Amino acid sequence: MTYGQNSSFLSNWTGRYSGKMIITFANRPNDTVYVEFIMEELIKDSLWTDQMHYHSEKYGKIKKDYLIRAVGKDNKTDFLLDEQNGIIMELTFMNDCFYGMYEVMGTIYTTTFRKQEDQLIFELFGASNESPTISETLPDENGDKVVVTSPKPTLVQSVILSRIK
Repeated sequence: MTYGQNSSFLSNWTGRYSGKMIITFANRPNDTVYVEFIMEELIKDSLWTDQMHYHSEKYGKIKKDYLIRAVGKDNKTDFLLDEQNGIIMELTFMNDCFYGMYEVMGTIYTTTFRKQEDQLIFELFGASNESPTISETLPDENGDKVVVTSPKPTLVQSVILSRIK
């Protein structure tokens, strides 16, 4: 991706979007919720809004009002997601996609947020770390083994956000 001198790094991301989020659970019925997303640049190539508005029949209107901060000048890879409540999470931007990973109270979450043509695609995956499957390879010629810990995914949230004209 190439950026002109006057073009902002994420200018093709900014704007208003909407879509229907599908929330999938491993042990209960799926749910859907209409969402609106707003991304605005506050400081050129440094700070953006990240607002997701949920319109839930069950829970009413919920607004998540976050900020995306670049880490360092001219850094187009490392970012922080600031929830503006003391919580700050690492984001990595690669191939026009933000990637995040974090743990909350024993559940590991992985997020992807990518641009595809004139749409934004957000996905969140959750897996409990309480009872993971643990396995290992047979020992190699030095007696070394590889141990793998695999938590079971139990939650997926996904939405394709289309630009509001």
